[in-house]
Amino acid sequence: MKKANYIKIAGLALLVWGCKKEYVSSDIQLTSNLKPVRVVSLQEIQTTNPITASGVLASKEETVLSFKVDGVIQNLNVNEGEQVHTNQKLANLNLSEINAQVESAKYAYEKSIRDFERANNLYKDTVGTLEQVQNTKTVKEISKSNLATAQFNRQFSIINSPFKGSVLKKYVEEGEIVSAGQPVYKIGTTGFTGAQILQVGIADKDVIKINIKDSASIVFDALPNKKIPAYVTEISSTAHPSTGLYNVELTLKKYHNNLKNGFVGKAQLYPSSDSKKYRIPIDALVEGKGEMGRIFITINNKTVEEKQVEVLNFGSDFMIVDTLNLAKTSSVVIEGAAYLKSNDSIQILK
Repeated sequence: MKKANYIKIAGLALLVWGCKKEYVSSDIQLTSNLKPVRVVSLQEIQTTNPITASGVLASKEETVLSFKVDGVIQNLNVNEGEQVHTNQKLANLNLSEINAQVESAKYAYEKSIRDFERANNLYKDTVGTLEQVQNTKTVKEISKSNLATAQFNRQFSIINSPFKGSVLKKYVEEGEIVSAGQPVYKIGTTGFTGAQILQVGIADKDVIKINIKDSASIVFDALPNKKIPAYVTEISSTAHPSTGLYNVELTLKKYHNNLKNGFVGKAQLYPSSDSKKYRIPIDALVEGKGEMGRIFITINNKTVEEKQVEVLNFGSDFMIVDTLNLAKTSSVVIEGAAYLKSNDSIQILK
């Protein structure tokens, strides 16, 4: 669309040229070498050019749960899509082998206590040596650590939910042998207000325009006729190494029961820091090439200066240009520009 717009600029410039020719021939006779022109002041506007990006719906908070030790899965208590509460038991391993390890470590620790006490008593009676006491004390401390490790491993042979949420993915089935750290469940806060997010990738030229809390709207492929409001909650400080894009997180303003994790959404972000632009009449255009246009401006109302401007958009009788090369105090020539060159002296007609 933008390319097609700028192709029209050359045609519009030719039309403007014809109008200006008629204007000069019909105007009053001037008594000096001043070139007659008409001007208008620059009109500054605030533009909002949405940034478009796509992403996949996910949970605001999600985590993958696993067992700390190897073992055989005895129970899986919830399935995908089910809601869970904090500290709810989700799964456990068969504890036969793990309980045996705990009992073995417990007996070894109890024996080490007896050995230490015996060696200490013998030392007090001058029958034993200090080295024997120190050695049995070391064995006792090691046995105590082994018991604590076995008890800790038994504790994490059970998976409990760390927060209130729902099951997003179940990776295994009962009876499977799993290794330490192998994913068992993925759970997230889906199903609760403020939990649904869309992660999108934004190019560097656009990410600098975005701020936290900027508004956005999302349309999902599953609900093509519904715009869902959202806002920016996170902006990454570094680009993704493979895509070169910056990750931006959009949080849906309300939870929607009919939206599921994995839905593809197309987002439009509305930067609050969009720069201001100028809206000027299309008659000001002398020549257009690509996205650039040539106009004449005056600051002192006595001479003119040629300016190259970037044309961002245009309507039937106006165009939107960037403010980069134009001062606020400028006036733009809308009649007589076709016969001007930089530093020409002008007379402004009323």
